[in-house]
Amino acid sequence: MSEHPPVSSASDRIEVRSSRLWAFLRFRITEAIFCNTMAADTVGISLVKVTFWMTPWMRGDEHLPLSHIAEVTHDRGLIWDKITVESSGGLNPLVIEGVPKGAARDFIAHVRTRINEAPRSS
Repeated sequence: MSEHPPVSSASDRIEVRSSRLWAFLRFRITEAIFCNTMAADTVGISLVKVTFWMTPWMRGDEHLPLSHIAEVTHDRGLIWDKITVESSGGLNPLVIEGVPKGAARDFIAHVRTRINEAPRSS
């Protein structure tokens, strides 16, 4: 019999999206139409961004395993926040801007809990 990885339940996954109003106020048409999405689960953190509104099928999907996360930064704004997830290699951090404050706070708390629970490889 082959072993399958454990399937994560819906409660193990948290997702945040950039605000459409934030994107409109910043004149970011693509992000106003297609919200950026950052999700965290038991495996890692994923970021999905559509690069150009006329070609929504061309999007960037980035993933960072929990074991490779060096730092999670929460930049607080007046209305919307910015979340940055840096890898241990230091290149190409995952960044999402325009996240509502409550959602950003919950996401950061969830990710930091996951990082603290995850076993570290030496």
